[in-house]
Amino acid sequence: MTPSDADRRILRAAERKVSTQIALVCAAALAVVIGALVLFALFRSQPAELAEHPAGTGRIYIDEADALLALILGGALAVVLAAAAGLVSARSAVKPLGEALAAQRRFVQDASHELRTPLAILDARLQLAQRKAGPDSAATPTLARLREDSAGLAELVDDLLLMSAATAGETAEPVNATALVAEVADDLRLLASTATVRLDYSATGEAQVRVPAHLLRRMVTALLDNAVSHTPQSGQIGISVDTAGRTVRISVRDTGPGITGISPDRVFDRFARGLPADHEAARQGYGIGLALVKDAALRHGGNVRVAGTGPDGTSLCLELPAA
Repeated sequence: MTPSDADRRILRAAERKVSTQIALVCAAALAVVIGALVLFALFRSQPAELAEHPAGTGRIYIDEADALLALILGGALAVVLAAAAGLVSARSAVKPLGEALAAQRRFVQDASHELRTPLAILDARLQLAQRKAGPDSAATPTLARLREDSAGLAELVDDLLLMSAATAGETAEPVNATALVAEVADDLRLLASTATVRLDYSATGEAQVRVPAHLLRRMVTALLDNAVSHTPQSGQIGISVDTAGRTVRISVRDTGPGITGISPDRVFDRFARGLPADHEAARQGYGIGLALVKDAALRHGGNVRVAGTGPDGTSLCLELPAA
């Protein structure tokens, strides 16, 4: 049996279970409505009118007002039961999806944890090999590239762990977004200067958000790293923080060629990658950084979007609720 066949069996079993539950709930609701109407008719029947007709006719006589009242009460009861049936059906329908998402999240967490140690050992062995080879060895450039690749894989694992560990109901103390973004900008100036790219930071007042500091730092780092990857030499990157009403906006602008090789609507999809700048042709990412930003932003009531793109550059805007 292939994995797809097993998945289809699980889905069909879930479909049968949900459809059976819906049928039972609807049948019970219909029985309750009919029973309530019959009891109401028996209760509201008029003994005087029954006495005027011969016994055994099997008929019950009620006033028009009583009939109208019965219809109104029956309709209201039907609406309430339909709402209850819909709630039960919806919960039954989404339960398998919730279980699948939880299983997927556990798998990603377990796999990420298991990969961390081998990657750390690999990096240590590569570092040891670099030292033994020496700077004049022909293998030194290859070992350096291998260390870069292992570092990229370790970063990918960390991103996967962050995406799986963050929960929608996660609460956090207010974080000074203005100061944190300034720190991240200072840290990434070295990376930008290595690519001969200028990185500027600006802010209008203090802004606070309820996002875990480590997660916000990773989000801003991903935005800036993406900008460096798509800005040519002697280019410029600007990051700013401002507040619009109850929304904190973190904007990153670059002077690259714009989003090419991919639709702007897909830049936040997982493993989606556009064309890098010339100086970054050798440093390819894994296309998960911006996906992490969007996933984390949505989980904390925010959003991230492409504010603009063209031959003169691209602007990304991260929006988060103010604390």
